[in-house]
Amino acid sequence: MNSPSMIGSFRDIPLGSILGQFGLSPRQEGATTRYKNDQFNIVVSPNNLWFDNAASIGGRGAIDLTLHLKCRANPRLASETHLREAIAWLASFQPGTGTEVSMPQVAKPAFPKETFASQTARLSIRDDARWPMARNYLLHSRRLPDDLVGQLYERKDIYASFSQTRPEVTCVCFVHRNLEGQPRGATIRATTPGPGFACSIGEKATAWFTLGNPRNANRAIVVEAPIDAISYAALKKTDGAVVAAMSCSHVFPSVLQAAHERRWPLTVAFDNDPAGNAGWERCQETQRLLYPHDPPARRMMPAAKDWNDDLCAAPRRSHGRRL
Repeated sequence: MNSPSMIGSFRDIPLGSILGQFGLSPRQEGATTRYKNDQFNIVVSPNNLWFDNAASIGGRGAIDLTLHLKCRANPRLASETHLREAIAWLASFQPGTGTEVSMPQVAKPAFPKETFASQTARLSIRDDARWPMARNYLLHSRRLPDDLVGQLYERKDIYASFSQTRPEVTCVCFVHRNLEGQPRGATIRATTPGPGFACSIGEKATAWFTLGNPRNANRAIVVEAPIDAISYAALKKTDGAVVAAMSCSHVFPSVLQAAHERRWPLTVAFDNDPAGNAGWERCQETQRLLYPHDPPARRMMPAAKDWNDDLCAAPRRSHGRRL
């Protein structure tokens, strides 16, 4: 007979050790870890949740995972026989033995992390004399609405800049703010193509370029780039929404946490391309792992590759949108 204390002890077994026993190697993906081979495609979250995308089955903890891997049983529908088999296997399980494959532990030198302020002083030096050139790029090359660009400039969410390494190139800096409204990072985009045409500095996992106020928003829309965020706001109704640019094709767990805590319906409006599709799939996986009871995010795609392409293809009109 299995005692409650024995079963309780299984909660301390690292899921990675069990997955290693079945020959699955870990690959870190942000806050989650993926274990994949020709049979399984399992994503594990830090709170002991897992989901196998190959089988569309998920669960929590070592017993559920063993039922799936060893007994090939759905943890929610497992029979008493399968449950006993899984517990017996775990009772004799020794973490760190068998065919476990672990990531090599390599000592890394401890370099001090550069602060956002020092990055800004090198890579995004504000120069208001260059603003007419930067504004011309946004309004004419990108066809962004003058009123939205003007509001963002007045709020100091965008400005013209240059870097120490390439002072001849005029850039537009899009400021990333955290949920408290404090600047913590930036996306920098040159007004002319070339090496280093776009980059980000500081935080982007917990601070984003946003339109709308996260503190009183009733829903959230995530896009890939700041120019996409402005383009989306020019094309769609965003009243009551916060539109956040991830500066990549990945929805960070911090965004899902904010949506969970604030009960925001979440729309993922990534690019209409393979990277955007992959980002959408990863968002679904992560949300199922972290917040399985939340309403699922929904997908919205531009007709062209991205929202700025859609805006450039649309007839010009007076948008008159307010942030």
